[in-house]
Amino acid sequence: MRADAIGAALLAAGGVYTGIVAQGLGIGRLSEPGAGFFPFVASALIVVCSAAIFFGAIARGVKTEAALAEVPPPTRWTRIWLCIAALLAYPLALPLIGFSISTFFLMVGLSRIDPKVTWRSSLLIGLGGAAGFWLVFVHWLQVSFPPPVTGF
Repeated sequence: MRADAIGAALLAAGGVYTGIVAQGLGIGRLSEPGAGFFPFVASALIVVCSAAIFFGAIARGVKTEAALAEVPPPTRWTRIWLCIAALLAYPLALPLIGFSISTFFLMVGLSRIDPKVTWRSSLLIGLGGAAGFWLVFVHWLQVSFPPPVTGF
């Protein structure tokens, strides 16, 4: 129970942070979404899902003393912190290196956290994810992302 509540609270904090950064990119309107529209909607969904997990964990309560001592092993904490760091770095990378490249690195980085995923699979996940997001948001929805500082 405790690990669920702590994880949900950390994820909600990351969602709130991402939402604040997304507002700085410009949300726009539903008919004309801005560069921050997708990250803002995604962060809102993360916060809502995190709240559901958090309150579900609280509602279950602590059943035994063993539940109080429930702490993920150190290797799992490392993965948790790596995931949080990647999600926090993503909105910072968007204006610097652009949507496609930062999405590619995010997808590769998140997939590499799972030890069962090979490098080949991670690269395919990154390429497929970045191409899919680009196709949906840039090509079909015509969301205008600000040009990256790097110029490419």
